[in-house]
Amino acid sequence: MPTFEHTIEIEAPVDRVFQLGIDPENWRRTMPSLTDVETVEEADDGLRMNATYKMLGTSMDGKMEMRIVEPNEHTITTFESPGMTGELHYYYSETDSGTRVVQRADYEFGDSLFERVLEPVAKRYNKRQFRNSLRTSKELVEDEVTPEIEA
Repeated sequence: MPTFEHTIEIEAPVDRVFQLGIDPENWRRTMPSLTDVETVEEADDGLRMNATYKMLGTSMDGKMEMRIVEPNEHTITTFESPGMTGELHYYYSETDSGTRVVQRADYEFGDSLFERVLEPVAKRYNKRQFRNSLRTSKELVEDEVTPEIEA
């Protein structure tokens, strides 16, 4: 089962970073491989969604559930599709300069021959996609916060 963890520092308040992270509309902005996200159910502690993720030219339709474990501190997003299942944990903590975000992914690929052959390349691809999504989130939040500070 592939597992990886990324950490990034964002110069913005925890609540601002957290709000960007829990809004599925932002997910497509931060992760180009997530080509479609449709919220099908909202609850006080999260969302259920249908999603399409494109990896190495192959689209995978699946279901996602984002649950707020602790507001401004921890979310879990689970995903399930025919080719890949797993979960993403996001941990948010306040720092002297803003917010530290830790992203941890645990997932596994399907059992078909195609999926097993593709797995080594797909692991590297996914690791890069998730790392880049954190970097893009940092840019988006900091770009929104900077004009407020200057005003």
